[in-house]
Amino acid sequence: MSLFRPESLEAKRHAWLGRPIVLSSLSTRVFAWFSILFVIAAILFVSLGSYTRRVEVAGIVMPVAGITRMTAPQGGWVIDIAVADGDEVRRGDVLYRIGVDITTALGNTQDAISDILNAKRDELQAALERQSALDAAEKQRLEQQIETLEYQLPQIEEQIALSVDFTEQLRAFADRQLDLLDKGISVSGEVEGRLQAYHAERTRLPLLEREKAELAGELSQLRTQLANFDLASADRIGQLHQQVLDVEQQISEGEARRQITITAPREGVVTAISTLAGQTVTAGSPLLTIVPTEQPLVAQLIVPSSAIGFLREGGDVLLRYQAFPYQKFGQYRAEIAEISRATLRPEEVAQIGGMGMGDAGFYRVVAQPELAFVNAYGHQEPLQAGMEVSAHLLVDTRPLYQWILEPLYGLRGGVATAAEL
Repeated sequence: MSLFRPESLEAKRHAWLGRPIVLSSLSTRVFAWFSILFVIAAILFVSLGSYTRRVEVAGIVMPVAGITRMTAPQGGWVIDIAVADGDEVRRGDVLYRIGVDITTALGNTQDAISDILNAKRDELQAALERQSALDAAEKQRLEQQIETLEYQLPQIEEQIALSVDFTEQLRAFADRQLDLLDKGISVSGEVEGRLQAYHAERTRLPLLEREKAELAGELSQLRTQLANFDLASADRIGQLHQQVLDVEQQISEGEARRQITITAPREGVVTAISTLAGQTVTAGSPLLTIVPTEQPLVAQLIVPSSAIGFLREGGDVLLRYQAFPYQKFGQYRAEIAEISRATLRPEEVAQIGGMGMGDAGFYRVVAQPELAFVNAYGHQEPLQAGMEVSAHLLVDTRPLYQWILEPLYGLRGGVATAAEL
């Protein structure tokens, strides 16, 4: 039997190992505090930080009013070009003359047609002059006839008045002779002579009245013809003149089919001349471009429909000009000035530089650069119309934790939709 308790003996048996202590070095404490600070910083970063989703799009630098690309309206060959690169033009100035005439085995078709039409026009103009002369002569004849009748009619009226007076006198003489015959003073032969003269003059009076009526009717008819003559003459002259105009229109259309004159539709500066005199062109072949002067430049961007939802006017854009690599010359800020409300047609997409983008829906976004130049090697290089540009649209800015939890938001929305169904 031992004098010591078993626990004491057991403790003494392991005493040679020494007492255990916890090691606490400086590096361990630093690491612990660093870990705590890192976790706190990560929490603050996730809760307070934000991220902006960017969409890269392509576009082109253009004036606010756009540029005008002139194309050939139909096939032919360039007879001459009236402008050079850099020339300023006004609306209506001649740019090109394009020949489109066709030559067959019988020769130049349009020349033959033009000769026939010119001859027809000359004949119609001669007929117009002849008709004018005939109408003038006819009007003069009517005026002379009216003048003659107006002279004859008063004479007839005077003859009628004299005949009436003479008839009354003869009647008085005849009555007197009859009274004398009844008294036996006059002879019957003298009475018969008076009566015959009276009846002859009385018979002549209706003839004069009829002649007066005929002259008055003819005069009225001539006056009516003269009153309507100018209208009838104008109608005849107008018909001939219309025929002349029709022929001249045919000549003009023929000239248009033989030669087309292309004029400037607006004021601006000519640039990018791609077709010169003597070259052949087809319908739609590019000829030149007219850039309007004294207008600010903007960036017209092609934005896919997938990125248009969060864009707003006044939003920020970062522009990278292809002519000035951004790795060396940097990016330039711009502001969204306009967003189209409808998708663009394929040809509109191609005009903004979106060749080969497929048939997906695209919108036009106009961005106004803050600077109209690029700082290059200490110089301010101005922007030029037609420069290609790529842009980063700052589409959607949200806190980081929302981006991290976005899959959960989507899952919750899907569950809610399924519950409603």
